[in-house]
Amino acid sequence: MMLFQNNRVKEKTTFQRVAELLHKYAYVETLLLVATFLFIGYLIDPNDICLLHADIPYVILILTVITLFHGFESGVLALTFISVVMWFFYPSFDYISFLTFLLMTLLLSQFHYYWIMRLRKAEVDANYKSSKLSELSRAFYSLKISHDQLEKNYVVKPMSIRNAVKYILNLNEKIARDDTIKDKQRAYHTNLLELLEKSFNLTRGHIVYLRNGVMDEFEEKNLDVVSIGTEETVEVDALLQDYIIDKSIARKSPVFISDEAGEPTTSSHKDISKYLASIPALINDKIVSLLVVEKMPFMFFNKEYLTSMTIIHEYFTLETYKMVQIVDFSEVELIDDKEFKFEIFRMKKLYEQFKVNSVLLVLRTTSELRAIRLMDKLETMLRSLDMLHLVKYEKKYFITILLPMNDKASAIGLLNRLRNTLQDEEDTKFDHMIFNMQQLHLLNKYYRSDYDD
Repeated sequence: MMLFQNNRVKEKTTFQRVAELLHKYAYVETLLLVATFLFIGYLIDPNDICLLHADIPYVILILTVITLFHGFESGVLALTFISVVMWFFYPSFDYISFLTFLLMTLLLSQFHYYWIMRLRKAEVDANYKSSKLSELSRAFYSLKISHDQLEKNYVVKPMSIRNAVKYILNLNEKIARDDTIKDKQRAYHTNLLELLEKSFNLTRGHIVYLRNGVMDEFEEKNLDVVSIGTEETVEVDALLQDYIIDKSIARKSPVFISDEAGEPTTSSHKDISKYLASIPALINDKIVSLLVVEKMPFMFFNKEYLTSMTIIHEYFTLETYKMVQIVDFSEVELIDDKEFKFEIFRMKKLYEQFKVNSVLLVLRTTSELRAIRLMDKLETMLRSLDMLHLVKYEKKYFITILLPMNDKASAIGLLNRLRNTLQDEEDTKFDHMIFNMQQLHLLNKYYRSDYDD
């Protein structure tokens, strides 16, 4: 058996496990640390348990460690514990020391807050860029596969895989608009199997997919299955117990039956598994769909075809995920571009989860020619992650620019650079507004020039 890639789950070190445990039980650790400090202080000087009169400010050191590591809540808890001891075990309460400790706790907790926010923003930014790179890589590889297939099979099979994917995605859009189809996800995945049957001679196969989206775990209770080439009912639990499928899920990578040289083979595989290959599709490093190859002609069961099926499966899964996510996203209903709408949806989710904001710069004009000239100018000024879309409503044109994970100052900077590059005074005659992810409902009002409450 051969793996496309070794994608084992990295085992956590002892230090990482201890750090997670300490963060999980932060209050318990805080109380134990302070209690230990007070116990040591009692052993050193029973009349000065908190060591307030020592040459070194031990209380400030303890508060610094706790507050920087766990934040404001743990710092206040430690200070409260120490203050209670100061009240009961000293002849008079030392207000000066208490206020000094309180001030240090507030300052250190503020530093901890900003540091954590910067780390969180950097992590979200890195994950988003990694996700976009992965999506673009799949699209590029799909185009490469399409070109290779055209080059090799043009006479026998004059068809582009890229066109086949486009065709199947167009079918999915029709399904999304068809209210008579209740289980749209099943219909989407059935279309994918039919595509693989026509393009790759998949004789019998199955797709196991998450029923309610990527937030669920890839477990039997959350899964459903569609099949092609068989009328028998396939149970999800039976699929998950298969050796190849289990390995594929555990490693989050494709697994297939191979010979001694590592090449795919259909011979003598029944002793290992009922199936020939298991190909997972991942979104945000989570399995959301699993393509299972049960039967396939041996001439087509090779690395080239399996690699092509892997890319097509992941590409299709990502497109289907976008379609499912934005079907009920009505906050930007006048935007008809699916990719642009999905990026706004994703930026709003990032804000709701991590409070990392993004902005939309909207330029409004009544001239179609001016709108086109501004679009051409902006396309040369935008960065790689920025996106541009033109919305037409009645007799107005709205050039909408999405600046992922940027604030209002970035949008103003872009607007000023645009104005400085415009040489024709007629091109500067446009209105503008800036919206963040909390103001999407106002964006719709701006499109419609609706100033009512």
